[in-house]
Amino acid sequence: MLLRRLLVLMVALAVAGVTALYARRWIESRDRLEPPQAVAQPDPLPTTAVLVAARPLAVGRFVSAEDLRWQPWPPEAVLDSFIEQGEMEPDSFVGAVVRRPLAAGQPIDPEALVRPEERGFLAVVLEPGMRAVTIPVDEVAGHAGLLFPGDRVDVILTQSFEAEEGEVARAAGETILSDVRVIAVGQRLQPISAGDVDIEAGTRRTATLEVTPEGARRLALARQLGDLTLALRPLRAGGDEDRRLLTWDSELSRARAGGRSIRVYRGGERDASATAPTVAPQVGE
Repeated sequence: MLLRRLLVLMVALAVAGVTALYARRWIESRDRLEPPQAVAQPDPLPTTAVLVAARPLAVGRFVSAEDLRWQPWPPEAVLDSFIEQGEMEPDSFVGAVVRRPLAAGQPIDPEALVRPEERGFLAVVLEPGMRAVTIPVDEVAGHAGLLFPGDRVDVILTQSFEAEEGEVARAAGETILSDVRVIAVGQRLQPISAGDVDIEAGTRRTATLEVTPEGARRLALARQLGDLTLALRPLRAGGDEDRRLLTWDSELSRARAGGRSIRVYRGGERDASATAPTVAPQVGE
């Protein structure tokens, strides 16, 4: 009885071995005849391009075109505050100021930026303790439209002194503020009179400067005395500072050097003996 069971078990093992060997050879022959089929790749997930910060942006920074870029974003993760491609152009934010810090790659929220025409722009730009003063400049004084927020300038006052009998009219240019920051440059429309066409609309501009309280008083007074010109400074530090803050017309033209008297009042009385200095006073003297 035991011998019979052993015999049946041996026959079963032999049949299973032959079957496995036959199946293996059949699979190998099929693979040689039919190349393996490529595995189908899943379709790429759809994405949406959103506007993000290309680099870290600190509070008070002026935004440039290089600070923004488009980045693919999963559609299900796009919030209502994000700016999707096609809704707005990045150039519309150039010149804006960062109101809340943004990390590199963080989507741009319009509430995190404030543009020059929006309320609160100057409050974000101004450093603590500083003041914003707006002055009128023409197209030439404003560097023919090449003056931008973030530039640094010197403010030059030019004024003329009226001549009396026996005297020569004088003119002088004086640097009243040095190395101040421009925080806004905007168009100003100011009609000449009711019903008239504003012929200056294309040329009259305003520049808003960041100055100290003392600088604000200087600018307010200077606007009553003469014309203001902005001299653009380089962004790179270094170079000798101009120590001559005052220049008279006689230093520029020999024709103006003939008569040198100007009106000077001391204690309410006119002193006709005073003359314009030949050399401008030096800083610290």
